Amino acid sequence: MVMLFLIIVFTACSDTKVISSEANSTSDGTPITLIVSHFQPGNHPIQTSVLKKLNDDLKAITSGRVDMEFYPSNTLGDAGSQYDMAVTGEADIALSVYGYSTGRFPLVTVMELPFLAESAEQASEILSTLYGEFSEIKAEHDDTVPLFLFSAEPAQIMSKDYKVETPDDMQGLRVRSPSASANEIIESLGATPISMPMGDVYESLERGVIDAAMVPFESLYNYSFHEVINYITVGDFSATPFFSVMNKDIYQGLSDTDREILRGLTGKDLAKEAGRIYDADGERGLDLAKESGVEIIELEGDALIPWQEELEPTVQKWIDEKDAEGYPAEEIYKRAMELKEELDDGKE
Repeated sequence: MVMLFLIIVFTACSDTKVISSEANSTSDGTPITLIVSHFQPGNHPIQTSVLKKLNDDLKAITSGRVDMEFYPSNTLGDAGSQYDMAVTGEADIALSVYGYSTGRFPLVTVMELPFLAESAEQASEILSTLYGEFSEIKAEHDDTVPLFLFSAEPAQIMSKDYKVETPDDMQGLRVRSPSASANEIIESLGATPISMPMGDVYESLERGVIDAAMVPFESLYNYSFHEVINYITVGDFSATPFFSVMNKDIYQGLSDTDREILRGLTGKDLAKEAGRIYDADGERGLDLAKESGVEIIELEGDALIPWQEELEPTVQKWIDEKDAEGYPAEEIYKRAMELKEELDDGKE
């Protein structure tokens, strides 16, 4: 009878192990719902198109073992806290703008230099490639597991009352800035940078609190800026890079199979898809602006040269400062420009 009892116990334990290995999400066999925090409103395409599709695919491939629960609009913490929330585990996955964590990602700011990217998809591919090629950029993310690193489209200069055609036209203007790096660009053009959340820009432009804003085309659509501006100067002045990162313990707690599934659904391909979604909204925004009678000033050819000359010291300053800190800044910048040229050639 003792032998029979032991056989039954061992058989039951063996069956339990089989069930866990076949239907596990975490390494101990427990399904998991990942808490995803970000700063965008819940109806923003970053949630409705990018994160929701990622979740749908993840649930389908894992047969529901892994699921996501979204907390948009800074519900769990402000935009500048999102990365730390992924580090500490307050969120399992966090998404935000690098620029909201000033000084924390010195090398990622290469993406914010002027004239580096012409679209969000292009900027996202450049950023993802640089992350894969430079250990120094990977080291900036050592306390999390990056899922996908992407970018909004490059920022342009939009104004209600001021037509900006030359660098001199920027003198004395109060310009909304998206980041500390953009502050340097704006200051080098003789304007005063004003930091403010995107949600405050519409009213600030309407009331004249600011004279202009450095923002991407998608803001014309997603934030209705086409209603309050009359001029857009197109120069691709600075891209806005984003991160989506995961808590290391939660990631390591997933089974090998589910980690592999998550890696397959994220990375450069998802970054480029996020970029394409921003580009699509940018096209919608530009169409709305044109329909509203907004004047578009394209900085091309000879018209762009004085801007390049004016902003070249800003690029060199970035390189010199990062080199002095021991980073391969010039190598990173040159590689970023090579990637831009390669991607430009690929479109032709």
